[in-house]
Amino acid sequence: MPFDSNGNYSLPNGYLAVAGQTILATQHNPPLEDIGAALSQVLLRSGVAPLSGNLSAAGFKITNAAEGSADGDYVTMSQLNEVSADVTALCAAWSSSGFLRTTAPSGWIKANGGTIGNASSGATTRANADTEELFTLFWGQFNNTLLPIQDSAGAASTRGASAAADFAANKRLPIFDLRTRYIRGADDGLGFDATITVGATQADGIKKHKHPGTTEPDTHSHTVPKGGDGGGNFAQNGPSTGGTISTNPDTHEHEFTTDDNTGGLDLETRPRSVVTLFCIKL
Repeated sequence: MPFDSNGNYSLPNGYLAVAGQTILATQHNPPLEDIGAALSQVLLRSGVAPLSGNLSAAGFKITNAAEGSADGDYVTMSQLNEVSADVTALCAAWSSSGFLRTTAPSGWIKANGGTIGNASSGATTRANADTEELFTLFWGQFNNTLLPIQDSAGAASTRGASAAADFAANKRLPIFDLRTRYIRGADDGLGFDATITVGATQADGIKKHKHPGTTEPDTHSHTVPKGGDGGGNFAQNGPSTGGTISTNPDTHEHEFTTDDNTGGLDLETRPRSVVTLFCIKL
């Protein structure tokens, strides 16, 4: 081959001529043929010929490339940064999402009600510097009643002058616990239930209601012994005490209301569902 593995070109041996020497075809032609074969492997600047194999950059960069505009085009770093920014905007810090996996993806933490803080905080869900943005956002959005801050030992504490101060002081901040819970939209001024605010939790429940209904119609009569009161207001006057007397037959219905149903075996009332692992974006 005219090129070695480093791309250096060399002519075959025996091509040099000396003064006064007659040039022979066996001496003259092979170098030209070798040069022709070598030039056929060159990547032309005009781009008229495509690559016929993979191009190794050997650790070097392609610079000054134009931005790609169609399928199969090379893309620049600025284009990748724009896509990354769009994805980050879609999944901004403190976004929550459910995943069909048992561990949190990279850049996410489980929404398990634990705590976050810096590497020295002893936080139970994640103790790392990459939690500072989420720590700051939660610290500013939710008060100490909803997310009570802790010291590095996990004991209840008071909030300092700022989120940055508490983070630097190795404090822990709780995160929301979404385990076994459904996600619900905040009332946010709708007026249906003002208690449904962001971060609020609700126990399972069934709206208070009744089940009206009637029994099946039935025609019957009642008998009481003569001379007795029959356990009611049917006392028989007169000397005879044998036999019975009957009330007139009467067809009627009885209204009823059921009691609360507490005999269900399930832990909750729920629709059909599939379980996911809820996580929060760092």
